[in-house]
This record gives sequence, structure tokens and C-alpha cells, in this order.
Amino acid sequence: MATLTMSLVVLFLASLMVFYTSSGMLFEIKTGNNQLYQSKAMEAARGSVEHSMAWLVNSSNTSSLAWTADANGPTGTNQKATAASFPSSVSEQSIGGYTVAVSLWRNSATPTILEVSAAASGDANATIRQRIRLGTTTVTTTTPNTLNLASIAPVVINGGLSGVTGKPEVIPSTTGGIAILTSSSQSQISLGENGNDHFDLNGGTVCAADVDCDGDGLLNDSFTTTAWEYLFPNITKAEMKAAADFSKIYFYDETRMAPDPWHASIGTSANPVILIFDEGSGCPTMNGSVTIYGLVYYGDSCQDHGWGGANIVGSMVADMSITKLNANVDFSGWSVNSGTGVITLPPTTTTSTAQTFAKLAASWRDF
Repeated sequence: MATLTMSLVVLFLASLMVFYTSSGMLFEIKTGNNQLYQSKAMEAARGSVEHSMAWLVNSSNTSSLAWTADANGPTGTNQKATAASFPSSVSEQSIGGYTVAVSLWRNSATPTILEVSAAASGDANATIRQRIRLGTTTVTTTTPNTLNLASIAPVVINGGLSGVTGKPEVIPSTTGGIAILTSSSQSQISLGENGNDHFDLNGGTVCAADVDCDGDGLLNDSFTTTAWEYLFPNITKAEMKAAADFSKIYFYDETRMAPDPWHASIGTSANPVILIFDEGSGCPTMNGSVTIYGLVYYGDSCQDHGWGGANIVGSMVADMSITKLNANVDFSGWSVNSGTGVITLPPTTTTSTAQTFAKLAASWRDF
């Protein structure tokens, strides 16, 4: 009996120890589960904050936000983004089995500082807040420019043509292609006087504002801007003047008069040039049978200019009507040469305003 009694006492004490140990293990399991659930809730809230900030990085999104007065905001904020401007795809998220409600706040006194609040709910609850600062910065973009002479008609006129005498000649780039491109109507282009055609187009055509040049049924094949804007839509005359090296680009105006007469042959089929006679340049005559490979632009009042004798291989462009064209000047389209006809132009520099986005230091709150 004594032995049996002692055995029962020992068994009872051992059972108590087992129960005590199991209770501690269950408590630790519950504590671990609570920590796991809390960590998952925190990560869900954190992920929602990051997703919201990714949405806010887009300047078009932030600029479309609308705000309403709300005195219940965190850390003294008094304006809340409206539901219509803060989409449900951002404000109502589901991450890892947790539902996360995101709200966006700001203080009316400092509207460039936003505060994202994300509250996760599920097996545990967690809330995270992050403040961010919006700003702007100037972005400068440089774009290279080129001019392809093969794409330009041998003669381009911003206006009409009359008073042609002598034996000027145009050789279009392609057989039956455009010889003269003008912003005026076809009736304003006269190839000679007294019913005689002095200007030999060699089978080329005149592409005027009232002519369907490519047969698509539309009268949009000419240009409606100035000849300069047609040639260099992204480059100002000041930029072109600054780039003039008088090796590839020649630029003459009232500050630098052109030699008169002009009797220098410049450019080659492999290295064409741009020769610009802008307003005040003197509009020199050309003689001595000079040959110019490239583009010759006249912006001065040269309509009564006799133009002299020259062979321009590329394009002659006039930002005015021409009322006198004589002598034996020849205009040949660039495609009759073996060179590519591509000229490097001054790059286009544009500036724009871009949104900046930064987290405020020490503004992260999680609880």
C-alpha cells in the first residue's frame, strides 16, 4: 500500500509538471502568433504606403487631387483628399489577407507636404503614416537636329515668283518631282514674261498652296509658316547665328555684312553647307560661276535682286516673293549627287518643370 501510494503521488506530481510545461508552450505559441499577425499587419500597411507613394510620384495624379476640410486628420492636418480624386485602387487595398484603408492628408498652411495614413485590419491591426514633400525642378533636354537636303525642293519660296528672264534652270531631285515649292497659290508663280517660259523646270512641277501635289485629294502639301520655320521648326535664327562657324554654317546679317558680290564656291557633295543671308546682310549678287553645295537661305528683301550666275546644288530658299530672276543661275536638287545631304544643325534645348518627390526625414510613424 505504501508503495502504491508513493507511486500515485509521483505520478500526480509528474502530471502537474507536464501540464505546467504545456501551458507555457501554449502561451509562447500564442505570443508568437500574435507577433506574426502583428508583423503581417505592419507589412500590409507598409506596402500600402509604398503603393500610394508610387501613385503620387506621377505629377498628373497629384495635380488632379481635390481636397475637403476635415479636422480629424493626423498630426494637425486639416484637409483630406476626396474619394473622387483619390481612387479606390489606392485607398482600398488588400495585401496578404489584410484590408488596408489609405487616406491622404495635408495642412492647408503647407499644401506641398502630404501625409499618407494606412490602417491595416485582420488578425491584427496596424497603422503607418508617412509624410512626403512635393516640389518642382527645372529639367533641361537637349535634342540633336539635322537637315536632310534630299527632302527639300530645289527652290522654296515664301510668296510668289515673277519677272523671270534669262535662262535660269531647275533640275528636280526626281524625274517629274517638285521643282518649286511655294506657300502662295499657283497663279502667283510666273515662269517668264510676255507668255514665254524662261524658267526651265526640266519636267518638274510647282507645288503650291492650292495644288494637290501628292494626289491624296488634300491641299496640304505646301507650307503655311515662314520658310525659316518650314526648314528649321525647332531652331531660332539666334541659335543658328551662334552656331555659325563659317565652315559648315555661314550666317550674315546687319552685324556681319556679306561680301558683295559673292564669288566663293563653298561646300562639297560629301560636306554640304548652309549659307544664310538674313535681314540687313546686303543680299549680294553671285557671279563668277560659283558652285554652292548645300542650302542658300535669303531672309533679306532680295525680291528685286537679279541673283547673278551660280550653280546651287541643294536648295535655294527665299522668305519673300521673287520679282526678278535672271542670268544663268541653276538650281539642282540634292538627289542628283552621291552624298547623303545630311547637315548637322544646332541642337534644340528645351526646359520643362518636373515634379520632385521626397520622404520627410523622421516622419515615419507605425503603431
